[in-house]
Amino acid sequence: MSEAALTVDMDEVQAVLRGRNPRAPAAEIKTMAKIVSIAVDVMSGFPAVNLRGVAREHKLRAALEQVALQFIPAETAQDEAVERTRGSGLGEVLSLSEGRARLAAYVAPKAIEDWAGPVGGASDIEAQIGVKRTTLNTWVKQGAVIGLLRGQRKLAYPLDQFIDGRPLQGIDDVLSVAPDARAAWLWMRQPHGALGGRTPIDALRAGQQNQVSTIARRDFDREIA
Repeated sequence: MSEAALTVDMDEVQAVLRGRNPRAPAAEIKTMAKIVSIAVDVMSGFPAVNLRGVAREHKLRAALEQVALQFIPAETAQDEAVERTRGSGLGEVLSLSEGRARLAAYVAPKAIEDWAGPVGGASDIEAQIGVKRTTLNTWVKQGAVIGLLRGQRKLAYPLDQFIDGRPLQGIDDVLSVAPDARAAWLWMRQPHGALGGRTPIDALRAGQQNQVSTIARRDFDREIA
């Protein structure tokens, strides 16, 4: 082997390829050997010292083998044919009414008490807490009390937002930044990492109005007016 260029023994290359791919047709082995020959010609353009080192260490055979394997078709390099499968697809396209009907079959009705806790209507609030209906309506308009829609028009008021016959201070701050009353109350009942795992409503009961307001502004990404 000269320093100027590398040469390969075609018979030797074919023997290597045939040994590694005994099931490959002879014509393909011959074609792959030619490809290896071309690859070696290309490799000759690299620094000759590296190629001579490969030859001296008797690694040329392995190098040629790796080059050839890159060109062997996948089906001839595998022991068994690949099994081709096809999925069933997305299925039939449903109409809007049918889709809603199927969705409704999966959705289980959930009472407001299951996620909001104890609630009461205006008459319940007056009987249990002593807040008149007119006062309650005023608080709702001022955004000081959370009223959750139950049914089409009636409001249910979470009892935990009241203390000593009045709404907790800070309820209005949360309502002013939350998208709606439902989101505000859901947020207030969830344990919060910034409050040491306590809920915002518990923090308000402990008098931490400023801290809850700051966290609410951050979580809802809005400024309190």
